[in-house]
Amino acid sequence: MRLPFFNRKKENSEADILLALDIGTEFVKAVLFQFDTQDKKILVKGYGRSKQNSNAMQGAMIINLENVINTCDHAIGNALAHADRVENDRRKKDFKEKTDKDSGKPDRKDKKSGNPEGYEPYQTPLPNKVIIGIAGELVKGITIMADYERENSSAKIDDKEINEVVQHIKKQAFTDAVSDIVEEIGLPADSLMEINTKINSTYIDGVKVDDPLGFTGKEVAYRIFSTFAPRIHVNSLKEIARHLSLEVLSIEVEPYAITRAVKSGRKKDYSAILLDIGGGTTDVALVDKGAIAGTKMFAFGGRVFTKRLAVDFKLELNEAERTKLEYASGKMGHTREDEIRKSLNKDISTWTEAVELALAEIEDIREYPGVIYICGGGSALPEMREGLLQHPWLQVLPFLKYPKVEYLYPSQLEDILDTTRTVVDPADIAPLALARMYLELEH
Repeated sequence: MRLPFFNRKKENSEADILLALDIGTEFVKAVLFQFDTQDKKILVKGYGRSKQNSNAMQGAMIINLENVINTCDHAIGNALAHADRVENDRRKKDFKEKTDKDSGKPDRKDKKSGNPEGYEPYQTPLPNKVIIGIAGELVKGITIMADYERENSSAKIDDKEINEVVQHIKKQAFTDAVSDIVEEIGLPADSLMEINTKINSTYIDGVKVDDPLGFTGKEVAYRIFSTFAPRIHVNSLKEIARHLSLEVLSIEVEPYAITRAVKSGRKKDYSAILLDIGGGTTDVALVDKGAIAGTKMFAFGGRVFTKRLAVDFKLELNEAERTKLEYASGKMGHTREDEIRKSLNKDISTWTEAVELALAEIEDIREYPGVIYICGGGSALPEMREGLLQHPWLQVLPFLKYPKVEYLYPSQLEDILDTTRTVVDPADIAPLALARMYLELEH
């Protein structure tokens, strides 16, 4: 059943309202945004989320389509309601100031609505285009290096040349890449599909450039990042969009989107490890000198700790989840807090070892970055950061120094202006990063 918000008429506005949708194991998160064509920024207009049913997702994979569609519906409705509140508060304030100035006395309020007399409430137009995130341990990314010498070094690089290089790389490298992925995940080759292939970084005559278009030069080196996922997973996301009357602009791998959104993340002097800790999975991305070196995802997230509390304290899953969230927000007494900490610590070393293994599987890393950023709903547990700080990184991987562990906040993302001033939690990084991918689609 559709929410009342979806009964709205689709209206034309000064700029289209677009949607970014993060369909997680525990929550669906929706960001309504507009594209500022003048400043080339993403303007966040509304944010909403809705909790998934316990049987809707498994390890970031959809197992009950109808439940997930309904949850997406609610999340989008909540985002629309949030956008309405923010915009109406702003407009009512402007209306009141103008009325007071024109009449010389305070405005009167309508007794029924509580709005100033003569004020017409604003209703946010429905989005009709969406960027959807994809994640999970069966989503695989590969990095391919491509070096070539241009015949005409004085000619400017154009879209045609770039597309020819990408197509050549696909033809030469994809067969072996797909074979490796199929062997790793144990699925038949025809069940796997390419999600997208993007140029991740470019060097022209040894100089790193953000965008090769329009440059001239002889020696060109591209680092190209390609992602693959089970066809059933991708088709499920498209089916959700179809049920919600949304046109899919793109399906983006979430850890990749996050690396592209971090401020200065594409500069040559930037290297970092980024962990997006969700309910069902942990997504790992490693950025090396401004380019994504690789991503890994494994099925170990916040839900494992919920189940641990349920077993140790004989709680129902919903009650265990509430207990975990209360503990994470520091709302418990010391005695109970100590008991929960001991329970959670039973699984922390297993999780940090899984992070270590994921990092070790990323190839061609001579030296690991000195900072680990954590985000996602699971990062709210203090044990996650503490576990990473206590892990013997210098003994197990080639870190030059012991890595710092810091939270990644929305304010650390680039080209995003949150006009609501409310999306501030590390849990909400992924949907914002998905919205920012619109800038790359526009290019």
